[in-house]
Amino acid sequence: MKHIITKQIADEAGITEPQAEKAVDALIGYFKTRLPVETNNDIQSLIIGEDNMH
Repeated sequence: MKHIITKQIADEAGITEPQAEKAVDALIGYFKTRLPVETNNDIQSLIIGEDNMH
């Protein structure tokens, strides 16, 4: 899923995929500091976990 989000951000923002990946990583880091652990774990599993299955 992370690669899909990265591509969409790159396309919509008109930036490179490496730049978009940094944006996604920043967002994940932001969630880590602002959301409850359980919610953050769910987001991590959704965004990062699915990538590890491919």
